[in-house]
Amino acid sequence: MKDSIDKVCDDFAENTVGASCLVYKDGQELYSGCFGYADREAELPMRRDSIVRLFSLTKPVTATAAMILAERGLLSPDDPVSRFFPEYAHMTRQEGDRVVPCGTELKISHLLTMTSGLPYANDYDVSVRGAARLFDRVIAGNNGGTPVTTAEFAHSAAEIPLSFEPGTRWDYGISADVLGGVIEKVADMPFGEFLRASIFEPLGMDDTGFYVPAGKLGRLAALYKWSDSGLVRDGENYLGLTDLRSPPSFESGGAGLCSTIDDYSRFVRMLCGGGEFGGVRILGADTVGYMTSPKLSAAQNTLWDRLRGYNYGCLMRIMTAPDIAEVKTGAGEFGWDGWTGTYFNANTRNGIAVLFFTQITGAGTTWQATEISRIVYEHLSK
Repeated sequence: MKDSIDKVCDDFAENTVGASCLVYKDGQELYSGCFGYADREAELPMRRDSIVRLFSLTKPVTATAAMILAERGLLSPDDPVSRFFPEYAHMTRQEGDRVVPCGTELKISHLLTMTSGLPYANDYDVSVRGAARLFDRVIAGNNGGTPVTTAEFAHSAAEIPLSFEPGTRWDYGISADVLGGVIEKVADMPFGEFLRASIFEPLGMDDTGFYVPAGKLGRLAALYKWSDSGLVRDGENYLGLTDLRSPPSFESGGAGLCSTIDDYSRFVRMLCGGGEFGGVRILGADTVGYMTSPKLSAAQNTLWDRLRGYNYGCLMRIMTAPDIAEVKTGAGEFGWDGWTGTYFNANTRNGIAVLFFTQITGAGTTWQATEISRIVYEHLSK
């Protein structure tokens, strides 16, 4: 197994930039490897403690935070979002070229399952243009205007006409960002502070947060993108995020966290272990079971084609039909990826967890991550 994974990662790093990989079985490390450069120009090698931009690997953390509050009896997936932000009581949705009132009230469960109809920004219809205007406000605040906070983002998102009636189908969008605002309000503390107190500190995730302290900036991996001239450094900030050098006003529950593969493996092993890691229990086993069970009906399951064989749980994909899936793992596997090439899968049924991290915008689930997962599952199934 080691030689096969080494070859995949060596080839990747030789042709692109740095990557790191970890594999666990029943909480025990079976493989670790770091390849290439975290910063190619500075010739800084990729390491287990290299700090990377998680982007959408933030979402499972946000879902976990919500379920911690649910276990404390402070919120429920069945709660209407208007319980916490009254403006959500009167949502609208697009219907062709018109905007009409919603017939269904938006619930926390819709945010957890991405069936809210709250889209990411674009310009092809009234709903996504509304999201774009909100992100424009966040970016303007980051650039010296009036800062938009996590709670203000959630408040303002209620003005966006939904793409569809809540609960009718799945579509990727800003649900986790709104959920971050809900968590902040319910916990009565900044979102990042709640994550630190309830997840990061108990799990020993010392390098995880919404910004990188000055003393750790030397470990921040560079971000790259593909261009006509090949792979080049990417200095842009996306989705209203900052350069990570100071605490942001908007702590994005959908994309804002940075971490190391070592730190994030602790979070993954906690989920894989049914809510417990290193003698610390973050969630009950039944709650993890709820998070990692399929929530979409056949009509709701409009996941992307590349996710054939998957359903969706709480801000994570859930493998339900391995025989038709492009990713060769096993039933019950769950996880997600980040836009910058951060990826994990885990499985409470067999104790397998796989992580593969790189830093290339637009990478998402790389073929290397899926190939490593195939290698691991085939080896451990013998």
